[in-house]
Amino acid sequence: MSNLTSLQPQQTPSYDVAIIGCGVVGLVASLVLATSGFKVLVVGARSPQFQPNPDQRFDPRVFALSHRSQRVLDRLRVWDNIPSEKVQPVTEMQVWGDSSGDAQGHLRFNASDTGVDYLTWIIEQSCLFDVLFSAMRYQPGIDWLDARVEGLSREKEGWAVVTNLKTVRVPLLIAADGAQSQTRKQAGLDFALDDYSAEGVVTTFAIEKPHHGAARQWFSGDSVLAMLPLPGPHVSMVWSMPLSQSQALLQLNPADMVSRVQSLSGGAVQELYGDLVPVGKTYAFPLKHGVAPVWFDNGVVLMGDAAHVIHPLAGQGLNLGLEDAAELANLLTSRKRLLAVQRLGLADEQLWRAWERRRKAACTPVHFLTDGLHTLFRLDLPGAAWVRNKGMHLVNQLPMLKRWLSQQAMR
Repeated sequence: MSNLTSLQPQQTPSYDVAIIGCGVVGLVASLVLATSGFKVLVVGARSPQFQPNPDQRFDPRVFALSHRSQRVLDRLRVWDNIPSEKVQPVTEMQVWGDSSGDAQGHLRFNASDTGVDYLTWIIEQSCLFDVLFSAMRYQPGIDWLDARVEGLSREKEGWAVVTNLKTVRVPLLIAADGAQSQTRKQAGLDFALDDYSAEGVVTTFAIEKPHHGAARQWFSGDSVLAMLPLPGPHVSMVWSMPLSQSQALLQLNPADMVSRVQSLSGGAVQELYGDLVPVGKTYAFPLKHGVAPVWFDNGVVLMGDAAHVIHPLAGQGLNLGLEDAAELANLLTSRKRLLAVQRLGLADEQLWRAWERRRKAACTPVHFLTDGLHTLFRLDLPGAAWVRNKGMHLVNQLPMLKRWLSQQAMR
């Protein structure tokens, strides 16, 4: 029997926290807090992610889940509920520099070299939503208010969340409503996102040759092309490029788009995958980056993209958000700390200051490294391409360094 309650306008129960946002990070945070014994209200209007499109075989948005993210989902008893035919383990990662198919600008990471079975797992966004929402249904302590947030008001004992259906009062707010978080803005927390003036173009291809569980990536000037393996004879394309190029690409017919993909990889895509056949629609999303200076203040917590946004070239955006929730779980597993929080309330500043310090220490280096890689491969200086490719070749020849890099990426 389902435990998840869809809160009605006339109901006014008491909650320890309201989570604004029905994305993956918000849903995971709700499960973390509810399993720790807190009463949670998730606030967000019903969106297409809860209404699968039967005519769309594949979700164009996919996530690459790290080992740490997998452990988070396993700890919440969600991982085993993901259908095996919906998740694709990755056993190998290949990266090419400006030389495309040239071995001098090539990096290869194998799971076996790192002592693990898989480097990462590729899963469709809609599938992850399905299993998380199902877990919420059967987790006591979570209610969902299917409503649109219209305003916030600071009160003596916390916050009043004004929606189009009702007003809810809570001692603590968690903003998990994305990079353009209205909760963050209404709470007065500054966050200046830097715009790459670029977009990520995503679509799905059916392929002629097997992908063998390999994820592949090509850097070429101001573009980054990634081909991520999906279950069966399919791959997901994530192509980051300047805004002017992405808009032109979206106007191409399928055959011309495939031709562009083949051209950027220097023919490597044709050699590796054979013929590509587009499956479903093509979408584009803006690329930005930044780290909020403050993640907790005045009873408001920023999580996921509301706190930090990075370039997708490393596939770490969602993983960092899930680790935000995981760090909270780690803090609450200390019985002494949990008892203190239960006594003082979940809005206890000491808890969230500790959480903020730990998460900033983990996120900030990843943000700067990712942005640095993006900048490095965009440099158009004499000899820059030669230096990049020689650097990749050198790393590929140093097993210890390559193993360390793999371990850092998988964490």
